[in-house]
Amino acid sequence: MKRFEIILLALFLACWLLEIAVFPGWVRFDGSLPLGLYPYYGAAMSLGWLFGLLCIGRTRDMERNPTRRFVLFYFVGPIGFLFLLRDMATVEAQRAAPFVPLWGLGVYAIFFITAIILRPLPRRG
Repeated sequence: MKRFEIILLALFLACWLLEIAVFPGWVRFDGSLPLGLYPYYGAAMSLGWLFGLLCIGRTRDMERNPTRRFVLFYFVGPIGFLFLLRDMATVEAQRAAPFVPLWGLGVYAIFFITAIILRPLPRRG
């Protein structure tokens, strides 16, 4: 792993640990970032595309087995950040639209997979 990926790993682990602490109610972020639905889905789209492209750049010249681990790392890591963004919405917004994190995950996955599928073929030469 490169230094940049170690920093990303620490950020992703921190997001997931905070999300685990939010779930039982140990930590509350309600109302700290009242983000609307369109900006939330825009963030999901941007993160999916960005980390799909980062995954492509990192796994371009790798063999098959390490590639799967990096795809998993780049796919699962930012999802914790997306869930934290939704946890920062107001309680009323969270109760009015309880499936927004699920739809945000779908938007993220679509753009991540699109970036992976549309990657350029390796040059032979």
